[in-house]
Amino acid sequence: MSNTPNTPFDTSLFGKTTHNPSFASLTKQFSEINGLRDYCIPVNPYFPPQQVMDKLQERIAYALKYYPGSNQSIAENIAQFSGVHNPKTIIAGNGSTEIISWLNSLFIQESLFVPVPSFGRWIEEPQGLGVELHTYRYEDANNQYAAPETLIAEVKKSGARNLVICNPNNPTGSILSRDEILQILAALPEQDNIVIDESFIDFSGEEPPSIKNDVASYPNAWVLKSLGKNVGLHGLRMGFAISNENNIAKLRTHLPYWNVNGITEMLLHLIKDEHQAYHESRLKTIADAIYLSERFEELPEFTVYPTHSNFIFVKLRDDINGTELRDRVLQHHGCFIRNCGNKLGSSEQYFRIAARPADDVNHLINAFKIELHALGKPNNTTSNLLIAD
Repeated sequence: MSNTPNTPFDTSLFGKTTHNPSFASLTKQFSEINGLRDYCIPVNPYFPPQQVMDKLQERIAYALKYYPGSNQSIAENIAQFSGVHNPKTIIAGNGSTEIISWLNSLFIQESLFVPVPSFGRWIEEPQGLGVELHTYRYEDANNQYAAPETLIAEVKKSGARNLVICNPNNPTGSILSRDEILQILAALPEQDNIVIDESFIDFSGEEPPSIKNDVASYPNAWVLKSLGKNVGLHGLRMGFAISNENNIAKLRTHLPYWNVNGITEMLLHLIKDEHQAYHESRLKTIADAIYLSERFEELPEFTVYPTHSNFIFVKLRDDINGTELRDRVLQHHGCFIRNCGNKLGSSEQYFRIAARPADDVNHLINAFKIELHALGKPNNTTSNLLIAD
């Protein structure tokens, strides 16, 4: 179902990427929004505070005109904002995906173990670089959770030289505790590299189980962090890695001196002391995810898995076409959602749905009820529980 005069969004774009098309491409560089609502990218909608955005607007001309600071100076602002004790254990990236590419190119060699489904850049890029990929599939029966003992045994059995674990996992939302992650690190000292991707961990609970201040004690361990999505401005591309000082120094020799732009640097300077506002925004986003999960429980066509992030993972009944449902809620209701049919270890029956404020969630649930009914698979409440937007 590509776009026609009566269907405002070009769904053929979904077939041109292993991720999802961007909001910009669906709206022709924001010139034709057509009521599009984004449930695809998990982002914090409550940050930064308005006064930060006002100051950024006031100074943006200078950020565009002049060179940014060095990676080391930017790392100091990141440490202050993120609560990492030692800035020398941080390296900043032009988004976390830049760091992923450097790790894949420079450190992850020969073979890699990844529980799946996982973030695509940990799958496709290593394969493209000739790295042998070993996987373990998260299971529906276990609510997408794999115990550390299971992962340790599977990694050893595979013989893989490197390990990546997303915690919480993207797209399933399952999570390992801090103690469970440390158990894995202690059990696998022979691994060349163990990467814990904590891109969404700030939305796992009031006290996230991060190992950000533990990881530097391990010679083979890395923590990856996203900043852009966390602070609500993912278009700026902000991310960082944490490791011991030797690993960071080695990686820094390969990065461009000015790999982070001046606007990002200015934003980091403006938010570095906004800890209370950020904490409050996290809790609001977590509450949105809980509400989203509760509303999806109203739809018997979906299985809803427990989540520890700012998105939920759901499975559609096998007798309903997931791709068609995705396209219908987009074209008829402007709901942009992530179908996981192009993820290894998943299928078109699985969706990752980003948390949004309650009004947006109500709109989405209403859209699903209407389209499930139109597909001839009505649930018991479709006809009398539609919600006015």
